[in-house]
Amino acid sequence: MVFLSFVKKIKVAALVAAVLLHGPLFAAQMESAHDLISKMAKASRELNYQGLFTYEYRGNLTSVKLTHAVQDGQIYERMQHMDGVQRNALRRTDNVDCLRTGDMLLRGSAYRLNDQSYARLEDFYEFHIKGQGRIANRQVVMIHVLPKDKHRYGYVVAIDKESGLLLQSVLMSHTGKPLERFQFVDIQIGGSMAELGFDSEASDFSDVALDQGNCIDSNSQITTSASRWSTQWMPPGFVMASHKLVDNQGQESMMFTDGLAVFSVFIDIDKARSLPAIEANLGATVAVLTKAEINNQEYAICVVGEIPRATASQIASAISMSSPPPPSSPASSSPSPSPLTSKSPLP
Repeated sequence: MVFLSFVKKIKVAALVAAVLLHGPLFAAQMESAHDLISKMAKASRELNYQGLFTYEYRGNLTSVKLTHAVQDGQIYERMQHMDGVQRNALRRTDNVDCLRTGDMLLRGSAYRLNDQSYARLEDFYEFHIKGQGRIANRQVVMIHVLPKDKHRYGYVVAIDKESGLLLQSVLMSHTGKPLERFQFVDIQIGGSMAELGFDSEASDFSDVALDQGNCIDSNSQITTSASRWSTQWMPPGFVMASHKLVDNQGQESMMFTDGLAVFSVFIDIDKARSLPAIEANLGATVAVLTKAEINNQEYAICVVGEIPRATASQIASAISMSSPPPPSSPASSSPSPSPLTSKSPLP
């Protein structure tokens, strides 16, 4: 018994010594995760690249050729679907800090990451470096992003050691099941606008320039007083990042983010009668549509985003009409696209 007690004491002492010796290493690892994610954010808004990536959800696999360039504060992108129905898209934004739903997958979520926003993310996620690997024949560092509650998903991301670009992102359920996987299989970094073939298509971009109202500023919070509607419950950490109102049409949309996850709330009068109440998933994206009758008028309320279905349902049931807001500005009066007309999970 004395011997066993002595062995136990030795093990405890060894464990304490290991913690004390590696404490600085653990701190450095967290700093490295911070630095890597900051590098990823910087790379996504500064580097030109062209590559082929795959996108997998619910057993479906699509491949897309992506060309990305930054010039004079503008981001240019060309997306060519390599299988299935032929689909090509050109898009441009006048703001390298513009973050839209779906862009997190391709550019990394921390578009304007700073110490303050990273500290806010750490309130709701844990960041752990889990070693190194190889993606698209490039050396990467693997980071696990673990949620601290049931209202958001976790991620496994692979960041290119040399460039900082995001080369893989796997969105994980709370049980550790992959819900969506984005991964480059080939990528070439660098090249001018002309070398990437954008100059000949300059006229096409003017037709698909992004509406600045679709951008999310993850470091700002929009007051909810601009909305006709209010949320009686919201997952901790989520704030309103975008709002659109269509005057006299009963259509309104609000976008919320915790700095990493994003979901939208769409409210519509016209579709209230024609659409049934539904709950559906497409990969990690959930859509929950409920109906509410207020002052003898039926409204359709739809929550869409990469959050758990139970959370989306709770949000939808907590939305109610508030007092009429002040008249909206012209910039906020453009119509919002219906989330139920989109057929592709890709942006």
